[in-house]
Amino acid sequence: MNNGFFSGRNGSDALSVFLTALALVTATAASVITDEVIRTTVTLVALVFIAFAVWRMLSRNIAKRRVENEKFLSFFRAFRKDPQKAAEKKQKKEDRKTHVYYKCPECKKELRVPRGKGKIRITCPHCGHQFIKKT
Repeated sequence: MNNGFFSGRNGSDALSVFLTALALVTATAASVITDEVIRTTVTLVALVFIAFAVWRMLSRNIAKRRVENEKFLSFFRAFRKDPQKAAEKKQKKEDRKTHVYYKCPECKKELRVPRGKGKIRITCPHCGHQFIKKT
């Protein structure tokens, strides 16, 4: 028989893992607090985080939990550094003395042109648009 307890339930996702980790950090913080009232409050907050995470994992409304998880992930994507963009930025910084960067007026793609060539006609390799710039 293959009808497990988690059959038809949401299960663990990024938001529930985050809530569980947050509860662990909060419980650890509560263990070092000396004031009884504050320690009790922080412990209750940790229990609320755990309860919410477990409730999400056991939920049968999978569509709604997926929407919540996607909102959570999209919120944290803004803080995540893109390694490709970081490498491009580093390359741009290194090329500053030998190259100039321009944006194509048509397609807005960034183009790299050698520095010190005077006025040149630049042809965008993406859209074929030509424009004149001083390097």
